[in-house]
Amino acid sequence: MFAISLTNIPVPVSTTLSKPETSWQKYVRERQPELQKLNEALKSGDLVAAQQDYNNLVALGNNVIHRDNPFLRSDRALDFDAIGGALQNGDLAGARRAVAALENTFQQKKVPPTDPAASSPTAAISSGNVNVIA
Repeated sequence: MFAISLTNIPVPVSTTLSKPETSWQKYVRERQPELQKLNEALKSGDLVAAQQDYNNLVALGNNVIHRDNPFLRSDRALDFDAIGGALQNGDLAGARRAVAALENTFQQKKVPPTDPAASSPTAAISSGNVNVIA
């Protein structure tokens, strides 16, 4: 009897089945760098740039979801509104705190549900680990 273990063999994924990017996916992808620019402007203390970056995010929300607030989740929308209020009052420290609160909503980790099939031999094959014993 001998054993052959094939692990870490890349499983080819066909790119011909990829779907074109939806407007929602594009919106989410575009919102990320705009948030980063806003955060950088706040860190550098550039109120004018921060206000412009905030306005760019508002415009992005208006163009895609037809709302002044680019976030659909209520906690994120409130944090975004707090950023705008602080910027309108020239409160960079308040805007920084609101950005930190907004970023925190993205960093909350979700625990995936337990999948009893994950320990099955089929799961090992689908993850690219194949063990052949003969």
